[in-house]
Amino acid sequence: MQTILLTGANGGIGSAAKVALEAAGAKVTGVERKDADLASYSEIKALTEQVAQEAPLDWLVFAHGFISAETEFEKQKPEEIKATFDLNILSVIYLTQLLLPHLRPGGGVVFISSTAGLHPNGRYAAYSSSKAAVNAFSQALARNRPELSFFSVCPGPTNTPMREKIATDAKTSQSPSAVANLIVELVSGASIYKTGDIIMIRDASVSIAGSI
Repeated sequence: MQTILLTGANGGIGSAAKVALEAAGAKVTGVERKDADLASYSEIKALTEQVAQEAPLDWLVFAHGFISAETEFEKQKPEEIKATFDLNILSVIYLTQLLLPHLRPGGGVVFISSTAGLHPNGRYAAYSSSKAAVNAFSQALARNRPELSFFSVCPGPTNTPMREKIATDAKTSQSPSAVANLIVELVSGASIYKTGDIIMIRDASVSIAGSI
């Protein structure tokens, strides 16, 4: 049985991933907003120390994130820009750094990024930049940790509360279960994808957007 730490477990993609991973037989420790403020390094450290006391981990799946609804960059508040980078990339870097020693060989990390990190969205400059950083971080790790696998998954528009926050097309967007099924495939060890791959999933169609 694989042991997986999943952040954003109460979000659109995160909650779908938890259901799919558990249905596939994994033991999932879900982290929700109420469990830790992932914008706080001290709370991240406390969380990882608690997790380290439990069974060794096979996979980390980072499905938390933040986007400001303000589409004019000049009008974005400094605290919104800070939250974008704190939650979308800095928390991911800290969590990975602290938890890598507790990952068993053959496991790895799945980073949930965004197509905005591949094709920067002019209305969401800070968000696009933070997700591009996630993609680069994933590939950088893949280059020097061959005993583990690192994947960056870039969903297009998906029917989630985050999408509903910024657009009116959430209900017509791809289902979170499509992304969740891809996550299950990646952690199964039987997928066609290789460590360092940046994988785009848009309208439930999967393609490779980058590799090392």
